[in-house]
Amino acid sequence: MRFLVTAGNTREKIDRVRDWGNIFTGNTGLRIARALTQAGEVDLLTSNARHLEELPQAGPIRGRRFTNHADLRDALSAMMKSVEYRAVFMTAAVSDYRPTGVYEILDRQVGEEGEVWRVRGVQAGKVKGSYPRVAVAGERTEKLVDLFRTEWAYRGFLVKFKLEVGVGAEELIRIGEASRLASGADYLVANTLEMVEGEGAGAYLLGGASPEWVPRARLAERMVELVRRV
Repeated sequence: MRFLVTAGNTREKIDRVRDWGNIFTGNTGLRIARALTQAGEVDLLTSNARHLEELPQAGPIRGRRFTNHADLRDALSAMMKSVEYRAVFMTAAVSDYRPTGVYEILDRQVGEEGEVWRVRGVQAGKVKGSYPRVAVAGERTEKLVDLFRTEWAYRGFLVKFKLEVGVGAEELIRIGEASRLASGADYLVANTLEMVEGEGAGAYLLGGASPEWVPRARLAERMVELVRRV
């Protein structure tokens, strides 16, 4: 059996020397990839260069690095066309937005129905640091996890990961289940930023008869249990 795991984050260029991204490092994905070697071979797509250096040259995990949304999309597209995967674990934290331009803010008018901004485009290879105020515009990126069931026509076992901030358990489960169904995922691992670290760290596993709380220390092994039932 062969499995595909994505891990880490995407970073999108603002200019030639700056980018935006998120705080996630790929540790969860790496743990899952290592645990899955109990059941088969693993292709690991990760943004974390250090994790790739730790992998044995001829081991059961084949690693490849990505940096941004386009890199990851291209890699996934190529691999889904050429390899038959028993299961896919989409743990990577992919940017929801891509920068489209930097603007100096000349004026802001606040009204009852919103704000009107007057701006001037200042995009450059390196945006100058002399502007009193700037705004970075962004456009929504494509949801890569949604492409598995559509463009790539993948019919295997798909696990989606979703993180929310500032919501309670009941709302997290509601959001997570809707997200799972929207992507056609078999299971979804849902947690909040507050659940990522600490003594009570863990996540809800959605897709079974009822939500299942999985402690962080057991998450990778729980993923192995799922694929062994497929």
